[in-house]
Amino acid sequence: MNLTKLFEMQRELDERIVKEKGLEGQDLLPQKILALQVELGECANEWRGFKFWSKDQKPRTELQHLCTVCDGTGDENSQANLESRLDGGSGYPYLECEECGGTGKLHVSNPLLEEYIDCLHFILSIGLDIGFDPEEALYLIDHNVQIFKSLEGITQQFNDIFTAIAETLLEGTIVNADYENYEDLVLCFIGLGEMLGFTWDQIEEAYMSKNAVNHERQSTGY
Repeated sequence: MNLTKLFEMQRELDERIVKEKGLEGQDLLPQKILALQVELGECANEWRGFKFWSKDQKPRTELQHLCTVCDGTGDENSQANLESRLDGGSGYPYLECEECGGTGKLHVSNPLLEEYIDCLHFILSIGLDIGFDPEEALYLIDHNVQIFKSLEGITQQFNDIFTAIAETLLEGTIVNADYENYEDLVLCFIGLGEMLGFTWDQIEEAYMSKNAVNHERQSTGY
C-alpha cells in the first residue's frame, strides 16, 4: 500500500473541501478527531464481534444491492404488471431489465471494508492537519506492524485505536511534536486491517474508489 500516494490524494480532497465550504483558517482537528471516533464505532458495528449479547456476531462483509429499476425482480415490467393485475387486467409480459441484465442485482459491497476506509480518510486528514510529513509514511509501512496487533484480539485492537486517537488530539496541540502517538495510531489501524482480513492492495483500491466518490459528492453539493 502506497501511503504516501494516499496522503497526497487526501490532501487534494481536503483542500477542495476547505475551499468550497469556505473553511479557510479554521481549526478542523477536533471535528476530524470526533468524526474518526464515530467512523471507528461504525466499523466496529459492522464487525460485530464485540456484541456478546447477540447470537449474530458475523462480520458484515457482503451486502447485495438490488436493482431499483425492477425492484430486484429482473423484470422491468414487474411494477406495471402488479398494478395491472390488481386492477383486474391481464398484466404485461416479462421484460428483462436492462439495468441489471435480468439478475435483479446491481453489485455486492463490503460494509466492513467501507467503514474501515472511511476511518482511513480521517486518519490521513488528521495527519496532514498536525503537520505529519507524508514522506514518513514509507517508514510506517516498513515498520513491524505485528507488534501493534493486540494479543487480546480485535476488540482490544479497536480500544487501542480509540486510545491512540485521544492521544493524537493532545499531540496536535503541541508545537514541534514528534508524532509518536499519531504513528502509533496509523500502525494500530493498519494492524486492525490485517486482523480483519484485508490486504493492502484491497485497502488501497477501496480508498481510491471512495476518494473518487467523495470528490463527486463535492461536485453535486453534498
